[in-house]
Amino acid sequence: MSTTTAAEKLLLQMVDDYTQKEIAPQDMPMDAAGDFPAGFMEKLTATGFLGLMLPQEFGGAGFGPEITATVLNHIARGNASTAVTLEGHFKTIDQLLKYGTPALQQQLLPTATDRIFAFSMTEASGGSNPMSISSTATREGNHWVLNGDKIMITNGGLAEVYCVLVKTAPTELSVFVVDQDMPGFSFGKREDFIGLRGTPVGEIVMDHIVVDDDHLLGNLGDGGLIGDSAHDDARVLMGAVLTGIMEHELKIATDYAKERKAGDQPLTALQVTQRKVADMAIRKETTKLLYQQAAHLKALGQPYSELAAMAKAHGSRAAVSAGDDALQILAGYGYSREYPVEHLIRDARALEIAEGTVEKMRSAIALAEFNH
Repeated sequence: MSTTTAAEKLLLQMVDDYTQKEIAPQDMPMDAAGDFPAGFMEKLTATGFLGLMLPQEFGGAGFGPEITATVLNHIARGNASTAVTLEGHFKTIDQLLKYGTPALQQQLLPTATDRIFAFSMTEASGGSNPMSISSTATREGNHWVLNGDKIMITNGGLAEVYCVLVKTAPTELSVFVVDQDMPGFSFGKREDFIGLRGTPVGEIVMDHIVVDDDHLLGNLGDGGLIGDSAHDDARVLMGAVLTGIMEHELKIATDYAKERKAGDQPLTALQVTQRKVADMAIRKETTKLLYQQAAHLKALGQPYSELAAMAKAHGSRAAVSAGDDALQILAGYGYSREYPVEHLIRDARALEIAEGTVEKMRSAIALAEFNH
C-alpha cells in the first residue's frame, strides 16, 4: 500500500471532523425520515468532497483511488448513505474521465464539484442481464434521440447528470450522457427501500432527448465494457463503505459489552462475546485489505476487477453477519430501534444487491480463477 502523504493525512482529519460533527448525528434521523435532512447536501457540497478525485485541471482536488476509498470508509463509519451517494458520484466521474470526449469533459467535469452525477443501467426488463434493457438511442441526422425508462438509479432524482446504458442496435449496447435540463428529461418514482434510506434511489424518463456525438461515451457498442468498468470502480468503493459499516457495528458492540454485565461478570469476560467480537474484527479487516489492495492496483493501472468483486461480495455478507453478531451482543436492545444496529444490517443488506448481486460476483470471481 502507498504511504499516506501529509496532504492525505490532513484530508482524513478534515473528513473525520466533518463526519463527527455533521454526518454521524444524522445517522438515526436519516434512517427514520428516509431522506437526507434539509440543507445536508448543500453543506456536504460546500466541503469540496464532490471534487475529491476529480483532476485539478477540472477544478477538483486530484486525489487518487486509495485515499478516495479511505475517505468513503471514514464517512461510512458515521453514515453509510452519505458514503454511497458519494460512491455513485465518483464512479460516474471515473467513466467520464476514461471514456468521455475532451469536449464533453470540458463541458461537464468542471460542474462535478457542485452537481451530483449518476450512472444508470437498470430497467424493469433488465438488471444483471443488460441485454434485456429496452431503452434506445436512434440516429436521426446529425444527432441521437434517446427514449426509455431507467429505474433504481443510485442518486436518481438527486443527480443532475446521468450516464445511461441504451441499445443502439438490437444486440449493441452503448452509453450516452444526459442532463436534467435537456428537453424530454423527467424524473419518475423514488424507491422506498428498507436500508441506505438517506441515499435517493429513483427513476428517470427519457422522452425523445436529443444529444450530439460528443455525448456518447467511448465508441458505439462499448456499453458492456463501460458498464463493467463502472461496476469495478463502484465495488472498490463499496468495499470501503462496508468496512465503515462494520467498524460502526464493532464500536457499538464493544462499547456496550464494556458497560454491560451478565450477573457479576462483564460481557467482555464471556467467551461467547469474545468469539463474536473476534469474528466481527476479522471480517472487517479482511474486507479492508481487499478494498485497499483493489484500490492500490487501480492506482498502479493494473487489473483490479476480481479483487473489487471480492471486496463487495465478501464485505456485504460479512457486514450483515457482523451486524447480526452485534445485535446478539446487545440482545433486546439490539432488536430495538433505539440503537442503530438494526438499520446497519439493513444498510449492509442493500450492498448484497447493488452494483451486481453477490451471486453474480461469485460467478465472476470463479470464472477469473478458472482463467488464471
